[in-house]
Amino acid sequence: MRFSLLIFSFVLSLTFTARGQLINNTLGKSFEEQPFFNSKEIKLKKVKEIRCTYFQKKTGDIMRDLDKSSVYYFNEKGYLATVFEIQDPGFRADTAYFQYIYSPKGILKTLRKNSYSGFISTNYTYDSIGQIIKEEYFRDNVLRRNLSDPLFKQDSIIDFETVRYKSYPNQKKKIVYNSYGNPYIDYITYTNPKGQIIEIAKKLKMTSEINEVKYYYNLNNQVDSIVKFSSLTPKETESIHFKYDTKNNLMSKKSYVNKKLIYQTEFLYNAKTGVLSSIIKQEVATNLLSITRFETIYYD
Repeated sequence: MRFSLLIFSFVLSLTFTARGQLINNTLGKSFEEQPFFNSKEIKLKKVKEIRCTYFQKKTGDIMRDLDKSSVYYFNEKGYLATVFEIQDPGFRADTAYFQYIYSPKGILKTLRKNSYSGFISTNYTYDSIGQIIKEEYFRDNVLRRNLSDPLFKQDSIIDFETVRYKSYPNQKKKIVYNSYGNPYIDYITYTNPKGQIIEIAKKLKMTSEINEVKYYYNLNNQVDSIVKFSSLTPKETESIHFKYDTKNNLMSKKSYVNKKLIYQTEFLYNAKTGVLSSIIKQEVATNLLSITRFETIYYD
């Protein structure tokens, strides 16, 4: 809702095995802001850290390092624990920090991130079937500034939201209320007879803005394509198309606006180990290539 994790999708598809993947592409969300790590596979492979470096190449130029890097840390249960995204423009390093705190059952309880005014955390409350029913936003105090083991204390509450749900045949409505008890966003999810999500509509009550996302599936029940529509840009339709290999690993993503190809992304794997070695994203109009390379560190 209000605070979401800005994590790039390339980290979410790092390795594959015949048994499973570190990430699936359910609803195409491996390319959105939230991470969808398969904690069982992370734990099985004993992944401790994922380190990312970034490069860029323009037409007629050499490949150049970008002054940024990312490190993703996992606990021994396979859950994402902390994330650092560092960008150094030459005069002052800018670090984005995210911390995840879980219940003993692996349910996310708190997401903490830094901001210009300090650290802010979001606490999640769930109902008996695992649906979020409340989000509380706190300003935090830093008790120990240690990158590997920081310590925080939630200080003052900033705001909160509550959520209610209504279910209908092949449809569920999620209503978000602000701290004054007023509903301001509706999310309506539609499913087909198989139980697959085929559409999610977001409606802002104050402005009547509507955003719709439709999902299409291949014969293996994987998301084959997504079509996005916004009432703010009614003449513009965005679509995303995915391709997978025979082991159901994501191999490519193509993004279109009004059927014109804007970006295309390829995933390159190590032939021997199956580990994803790099991702190449091309901006079609300029032929600008953005390259990400990976290094995976394991628990002993």
